[in-house]
Amino acid sequence: MRAGRTAALGALSLLLVLAGPVGCARDAVEPRRALTVLGPWTGGEQESFEELLELFEAEQGVSVEYQGTTATREVLLSGLLAGDPPDVAVLPVLGDLVDYEREGFLEPLGKGVVDEEKYDGGPWLAQPAGMDERHWIPVKVDLKSIVWHEKGRRPDPSRADAERWCVGMGSDATSGWPGSDWIEDVLLQQSGHEAYEEWAAGEMEWTEEAVVRAWRTWGEFMSGDGGRTAREALTTDHRGPEGGNGLLFGTGPGGGCELEHQGSFARHLYGPRAPEADFVPSPRLLPGAADRDGRDREVSADFAAMFRASPGGQELMRFLASLEAQRVWAKDEEGWARGEIPFFSAHEDVGEESYPAGGGDTVSRRVVRELERAGRLCLDASDVMPPMIRRVFYEKVLEFLADPGQDPTGLLGQIQEVQEESERQFRQRFRREPERLDRICR
Repeated sequence: MRAGRTAALGALSLLLVLAGPVGCARDAVEPRRALTVLGPWTGGEQESFEELLELFEAEQGVSVEYQGTTATREVLLSGLLAGDPPDVAVLPVLGDLVDYEREGFLEPLGKGVVDEEKYDGGPWLAQPAGMDERHWIPVKVDLKSIVWHEKGRRPDPSRADAERWCVGMGSDATSGWPGSDWIEDVLLQQSGHEAYEEWAAGEMEWTEEAVVRAWRTWGEFMSGDGGRTAREALTTDHRGPEGGNGLLFGTGPGGGCELEHQGSFARHLYGPRAPEADFVPSPRLLPGAADRDGRDREVSADFAAMFRASPGGQELMRFLASLEAQRVWAKDEEGWARGEIPFFSAHEDVGEESYPAGGGDTVSRRVVRELERAGRLCLDASDVMPPMIRRVFYEKVLEFLADPGQDPTGLLGQIQEVQEESERQFRQRFRREPERLDRICR
């Protein structure tokens, strides 16, 4: 165990009190028969990723075991505490990886593992200022500044009232994050990328006007139908009712709505009706947008990092970042015909032409076009925030929706207090100022 990890594990153990019992550590002399990978993908997304891993296994002769879970943070913390982390973990929140690197849990990637020039066209290589070595790579990306609707029912901006929207906050341990996406996108389109980046990096207080105005704008919008949309959102899972096909095409709570502010991954929730979904850029419909033709876009990414040093792990990381692997995400005509939904890549050589042109899948190519032609791409703000701040952000979103007409200043002041306490603890422990996360918007 590296020097300094003992104290870190003590801190992690406190977080695991809420995560349930932890299993016993594996015998240190037990041979490792396979690389282990932890990731956030389940269902159809897991099947696609496992197909990618099978390609790596065939090429390298290395066996890989994948565990997909929506509780990646809790499972990873449990493994770290037990002294048995996965070889590689894929996390959708960059803020967590920054913490793990500070604590010494991440293994640096060797030179040439990722061709950085091929990933330099956006914020995909964001990391704290002063970090010299690469510790993570983007393996999948999504566009978030979009609004989904049914094909053939192009939305009228003058009639984008709250009651027409699908909104659900439920997401197990991370309930509230869909609301954070709304607020982040409103702030980006309303106040611009510079204010967005300062806020996301912790350099703008939560009680500053740009932040308060974004919350107030969303609250006024969600109050527009007497608050019914807000009330339903608190009891609705963003993935749709059980057995349904997401919110846009689902039945029950949220079913029958016409618009959904959700990332490009939403088609994986729409099941067999995914080919019926189309989108428009969010500035055209989002409340408070300063420019209906604005070109700044919020995006997210799933980042892979190595928690055990091994030649096999390095080769897997190299493979995941390779053009060969990234092109597999795009699927092909046969995959689309089988109902497989493409994924999106940050690799500059996986462009629009890499995606199926036939079979009616014009949506995938348009998503790539939006990513390539955006004025700026900004990483999801809550994803880059420290875990404690992100968790409180989600909680306050839920509290706010319980009364969306309220003045949000009090709730934002509480988040600011948590942020200041987090920064104080950082200074006390590391004897320096928290590093700025560079390249959030590019």
